[in-house]
Amino acid sequence: MLSEKPWKLDALVRLLLSIGICVCSIGFLTGIARLLGGKAMLDENSPFYLILITSGLDGSILAMIALFIYREHIWWSEAFGFRIAGLGRALLLALLVVVLFLPVGWCLQTASMKALSLFRIAAPEQEAVQTIRSAAPGLSRIYLLLFTVFVAPPAEEMLFRGIIYPTIKQLGFPRVALWGTSLLFAGIHLSPPIFLPLTALALALTYLYEKTDNLLAPIFAHSAFNAANLLVLFAAESLNRA
Repeated sequence: MLSEKPWKLDALVRLLLSIGICVCSIGFLTGIARLLGGKAMLDENSPFYLILITSGLDGSILAMIALFIYREHIWWSEAFGFRIAGLGRALLLALLVVVLFLPVGWCLQTASMKALSLFRIAAPEQEAVQTIRSAAPGLSRIYLLLFTVFVAPPAEEMLFRGIIYPTIKQLGFPRVALWGTSLLFAGIHLSPPIFLPLTALALALTYLYEKTDNLLAPIFAHSAFNAANLLVLFAAESLNRA
């Protein structure tokens, strides 16, 4: 059972506003770079471009949450249940959830793509996947892989499961908290084919947080899910080249 968390609605609003300002600022900097730097600076494999696109959302989330916790004088363990006690059991449960969920997620994605095709709705690949595909082998691709597996999951889990979900739940709206955060989590990825799978994943990650009261469990599961999908992506690329 999830313990009481030190989040209040006004604090959540301030955090979301700060993240929004940070994201808009990075977008503004990207526009300035396009005007002043030309194509070379914003080449898809340039370090500057990769840092901009990765820090745009997840980087902003991490930075603003760290600043928020510092200003609120909250311990990370108090905020997210980070602790060593019972961690092994929590991670084993997270791994089990990932193993059980992966085939379900892939089936939902396949069904979504078929439904979108049936109604002749465009189903572009997720922007993050497009960026990884287009990245040249070497440091650029390694950076993106590390970010996808080790940076994006903690950022997204701390925001959606760690802060937004318990804040709304503690206001007395547990169903709104569960479904609202799950739908919002899926929606920010801006990819229709993965909307249903990511909604289902968010529900599973919330279950993990409720069951373990330790955000390290959903973070680990989220990272493992991303890693498994990257392995499938690279395996498909290898087969296509063969």
